[in-house]
Amino acid sequence: MARHHSALHRTFDLKPIAFRVMKGLTGSSPALRKAVSFFPDFGWPDDGKVRLIEDSVHPFRLMQSRYDRQRAFVSEHNVDVMKPSCRFTEPDSAHRVVALLSGILVPGHTLTPVDAATGRQLSFDTTSDSNWNFAHPAPAAFHTRRVGGIVAATPPYSHYGHLLTDVLMPLCHALNRGAVAPGETLTIATARSVNPLVLSFIDGLRRKGLSIDHVRLAPWERIQTDSYLYARTHCCNVERLFATPEAIEFARSLFEAAYQDRQLPEPAPRIYLTRGDTRLRRVDGEVALMEGLRQRGFQIVQASWSNHYEQMQWFGKAQIVMGVHGAGLANILWAQRQPLLIELMAQNGRKSTGLHWAAEAGADYEPVIGGAEGQKQAFAIDPDAVLRDVDAAIERSRAP
Repeated sequence: MARHHSALHRTFDLKPIAFRVMKGLTGSSPALRKAVSFFPDFGWPDDGKVRLIEDSVHPFRLMQSRYDRQRAFVSEHNVDVMKPSCRFTEPDSAHRVVALLSGILVPGHTLTPVDAATGRQLSFDTTSDSNWNFAHPAPAAFHTRRVGGIVAATPPYSHYGHLLTDVLMPLCHALNRGAVAPGETLTIATARSVNPLVLSFIDGLRRKGLSIDHVRLAPWERIQTDSYLYARTHCCNVERLFATPEAIEFARSLFEAAYQDRQLPEPAPRIYLTRGDTRLRRVDGEVALMEGLRQRGFQIVQASWSNHYEQMQWFGKAQIVMGVHGAGLANILWAQRQPLLIELMAQNGRKSTGLHWAAEAGADYEPVIGGAEGQKQAFAIDPDAVLRDVDAAIERSRAP
């Protein structure tokens, strides 16, 4: 989302300046950092505070030969976000880490767990600096309370794809592996205002019979945990942080339990996921594209935080799914029929995200492109040309 920011915008962005000032004032002193609840960098606790349950490497399925052509296509004009500070430098695999840690703080204003001994945010893969968004100070020093048992925190992500694949799926993987023993209580710490997806996740865990407590933290509060459940995946390519396909069925069962009283929509064999009246990545020509897709039997659908149960149904039952590059395409992980995912993206703004998600779900994948992206990643398309590409993609998927 930072692409195309002007030099003026970067010059007058005060957050990096505030971050450097605060880091200079607190130095590396854990006491000062805890006093103002400002934790500016990442680290990993001493071995004596860590019970490592899993540290495994997952090779990405997009490297399979069936995706060679598509992988070469999205590698051109590629804008995947890389993490240069990551100590795992192989972009085609990820490290899955599950651990129970002691002596951890969870500040309510960021929900990022912190090693109380060092004042560093938890990260298995890097010792770099954080940024102002995840480290800004708060008056929490006098509002610290202890929470017994095992605690996991869900940061307040506003991006559906990252919340699902980077946070909830690794947590599902850890729980499915028995990181929390039967009869133990897991406390999930969230912000005071909770994302609906996280609420559904908690509800599903309870309906599945797990012992779950839920703590909502105000920005001026923090908790000290007896035991913290760290469940993350690490890759130097930020677009490929999903690495727990074994957890999909467990996650599906949780959300199905949470949504068991909802009225599901009728499934459709072909769907197009529109971004609607979005601020980011508008597509000039989409109206004509959608009309052409309707003529080809596509149902037009739109995702929101309130209709996640419908998204699971649409993507779970469809044979062909199409959408503009974006968070909503993470729903391909719910696919149950190994469908075809057709991803529309800007000619000069290609990412491997959709291919990666499709490959991990075992789906076929075809990219189609429009014109060059401009401000806020908007781009224009020739609807007729895109429709021809869609027809060709569908025909290729039918070939033996």
